[in-house]
Amino acid sequence: MKQTFKYDVAVSAADFDAHAAAELQRRLEQRLRHGVYVSVGTAASPRTTASATTARHAFEKDARVVVVLFQRLWGNTPTTEADATAIRARITKSGRKGVIVVPLDPSPLPSWLKGGTKSKPGTPPSEAVLDQVVTAVVAAGGTPFPETDERIAARNATEEARAKARTTFLGSQRAITMVTRELDALALAVTRCCGEPGVLPEGLVPGVRRTPDRYTVQIGPVGLSFSWIRGRSNNIADGQLLVIEWAGQLGERQADADPGAAMPTFEHVLQPHATGADDWQWRRADLDLCSYTTRDLAAQCVTSVMRRLPPVREAPRDVARPVVRETPKEGRTA
Repeated sequence: MKQTFKYDVAVSAADFDAHAAAELQRRLEQRLRHGVYVSVGTAASPRTTASATTARHAFEKDARVVVVLFQRLWGNTPTTEADATAIRARITKSGRKGVIVVPLDPSPLPSWLKGGTKSKPGTPPSEAVLDQVVTAVVAAGGTPFPETDERIAARNATEEARAKARTTFLGSQRAITMVTRELDALALAVTRCCGEPGVLPEGLVPGVRRTPDRYTVQIGPVGLSFSWIRGRSNNIADGQLLVIEWAGQLGERQADADPGAAMPTFEHVLQPHATGADDWQWRRADLDLCSYTTRDLAAQCVTSVMRRLPPVREAPRDVARPVVRETPKEGRTA
């Protein structure tokens, strides 16, 4: 009996990649007949019991193809831990065929997820990801919309209109004010994340430095920096936000001949991506599917840095010493 599916695709992503998952969903729904399931729970808005059940079924059996937007934090948050359990059950039952892994950074895959369909090394272009997913849906028995000239023209017109709206806004005087606001908001969000109860080990106080175009925070032996690099023109679209996670002590300068100076462990280049004040995002320069709100970018970076802190050693407990009672010697008064 031919298996029926509720969805053509189910997408799993870390909490911070909600916009990437939504963008992938939007663009896939232009080409696929059946639904694309996306449900990214966050600490602030976790899945309900009902939505958690729906997600488990989607990843285990209800989707023809499962797409994992894999990064270093995937599988290490409550939502993606549940997704990983469901996808692992699917692989155990049906094999890795139909499970596509899209690497968002160079982090190694868990052994059980290796061997499936994986994008080429590095961050793949969005069109390559879309084509790969649609091809996998067809191989699993799905029937996408036919690629007629009219449908292709309509898709291109939509993307061109969105690009024009972004170009117009980012070239405006208002965008210059907005980027300053968002850089201030980014620094504030990181500081607030570090100050939330239970985020940092007790007694560890972050060291913060701020200049107009650079913000750094030192958390014990690890660091984090955000640097706004202005373009040659005054157009905000030409600027870039350089985000680096560091191992070691950050100095006044990024480069230092001191062998004990900080070394970068993760680095991303992002660009402003907005059509107005209400939809400001930071988009990865190397993968246009991935973009983040200022709050999500701050939370992801702090979470990632926290995972690289050395484990806190518990102070040794005082061992109760046995009380030795001295027996009085003969002739001594007790």
